Amino acid sequence: MRVVEWPALEAEEGPPRASAITIGVFDGIHRGHQELIGRITAKNGEFISTIITFRKNPKEFLGKKGFKGDILSLGQKLAIFERLSVARVVLIDFSENFSKLSGKEFLGLVRDRLNPGFVVLGSNFRCGYRGATDAARFRALYRRAGIPVELVPPVLEGGRPVSSSRIRGAIAAGDFSAAARLLGRNLEFDLSPLAGELREGGNFYRTAPLRRIMPGQGSYPALLRGNGKAGAVKAVVVVSKDGILVPLPGEGEAPCCIEFI
Repeated sequence: MRVVEWPALEAEEGPPRASAITIGVFDGIHRGHQELIGRITAKNGEFISTIITFRKNPKEFLGKKGFKGDILSLGQKLAIFERLSVARVVLIDFSENFSKLSGKEFLGLVRDRLNPGFVVLGSNFRCGYRGATDAARFRALYRRAGIPVELVPPVLEGGRPVSSSRIRGAIAAGDFSAAARLLGRNLEFDLSPLAGELREGGNFYRTAPLRRIMPGQGSYPALLRGNGKAGAVKAVVVVSKDGILVPLPGEGEAPCCIEFI
């Protein structure tokens, strides 16, 4: 899988090969996101399957009320995209200038830089300044250029749409079974960017710098994985207001990943 920064596309030489594209934040890469991704990777022989996403969550940049952190780290997202057979990921560094682009301007840049031959969007997609361009408007603009755009309705769980907001709510409540049903897999928390402090009972990690959504204070069953070849180890992790205390999964080996179960 190739990872490309948005500005670098402008500098690439020659006409771009046609792409099958989907666009979004993809926080969690939940079952609804996987439906979109599956439709572009199904075109992998004909087009370059391409995800356009963001290095950081735009809600964090815009200071949206209620934003308490991402579900996945960028590294986790890229690893999952690769497992899902995505050929290319384009990363946008959301900025004040980017936030002021109109939807029409953004779609023009996508057309010029990535040569879309096929686009898949969630039916609730919005882009452009203040989200003024919705999925239907996107499709109408591209239809004039002869580019097919497929709009996909939400995937439902329990009669309600699967969404990142629902997953955040489940995580905050410590309901990891509900989060797993929405994600299509267990929730994993990447510890690798953090340095642990050795304390009685394990390593303590101050999680605030990661800007990740965390469950409330309490003890939670989990699977721990280290960097070694050993498999996952069952344990109980303790979440406090300052961070998380994680038992060492092996002899002196610091865990790099928590899988909540």
